[in-house]
Amino acid sequence: MDIFDNKGWRKAPTREERVYEAAKFFGSGRSGGPLAQAEVAEAFSTSDFPILLGAAFTKKAVAAQQAAVNEFEPILTHTTAPDFERHKLIDLWSGDEFERVRQGEEYKGGTLNETDLDHGTAKYGKSYGLTFELRMRRVFSDLANFPTLLGSGAVKAKNTAVAQLLVEAGAWDPAFFGTVANLPLTAENLDAALKDLATREDHRGDLVDTSNLVLLVGPGLQSEANRILNADKLTFEVTNGSRVTKTEITNPFRGIVTLLVSRRVGKELAGNQGKAWALIQGKGSTLPSVIDTGLEGHDGNVDIRVKRDQGESVSGGQVSIEEGSFNDDTIWFRGRNFFGIDKGFTTGVYASNGG
Repeated sequence: MDIFDNKGWRKAPTREERVYEAAKFFGSGRSGGPLAQAEVAEAFSTSDFPILLGAAFTKKAVAAQQAAVNEFEPILTHTTAPDFERHKLIDLWSGDEFERVRQGEEYKGGTLNETDLDHGTAKYGKSYGLTFELRMRRVFSDLANFPTLLGSGAVKAKNTAVAQLLVEAGAWDPAFFGTVANLPLTAENLDAALKDLATREDHRGDLVDTSNLVLLVGPGLQSEANRILNADKLTFEVTNGSRVTKTEITNPFRGIVTLLVSRRVGKELAGNQGKAWALIQGKGSTLPSVIDTGLEGHDGNVDIRVKRDQGESVSGGQVSIEEGSFNDDTIWFRGRNFFGIDKGFTTGVYASNGG
């Protein structure tokens, strides 16, 4: 009889319960006395405990991933790809209008058109190791913390990818935004930007919808953006020839423009983060600006695996996983997820690097 046969992570009736018990055993063991820590170390030598603990770590990593701040969720439109090849973006947001069908006529066929844009997904991940030396010292804290690092790391990677799509060399990237203005963020300039967008035609020949816009700024411009968007009334200057008049009106941006303050964009903008601002279509727009592509068959959550490469004894006996890797004596756990960030339809975006 194995010394662990009476442990919950082995005798529980369902795998879900065994995973829970493995996490509970690890948690109490790592913070317990020398005997409890020795039991945890011994459990790593079994064939089932590291796998069950890996599943528990995955749950913890997913929880951390969901708790981490995905800064750009308000502007990300999600889709999937079947593989890692680049694919033409299909215009799923066109919303073709119905055509009249007269008596006895067949219905006209609609089309899902390929666009000139392409998109794809990619693989991201990180590995953390419990070294032989840490195991000998019964230092399991690093191993206990790494699922949180993997979960939040997955979100940080996506935040970085979006920020780097939008910003180049400390300013808004013309490759994404096209022409970039140099106007400060004021009520008048924001209003002018909205009017500019409202007169544009998208690739379908429709006027750009300006009712689902996100005002993107770094932390340095947050207070000014809040003052503009949250004021009950705003004062606008109107110039007629040489005459300038001021008019106070009810805030016209209420319910139209949503504020998004991004620390990651602020970091990329560097010295410009206190003055640069941009308008980007929200995720519910029919003209999505930023495409987030996952991998079909995967739910977007980080998954974790344990590496079993301990080799075999020269005498022919099995070497336990607790002995670690053949190469460096380390037990490796790896986290992975899939996403790709690409430029979408950018007729409906506007950017200014500030005055």
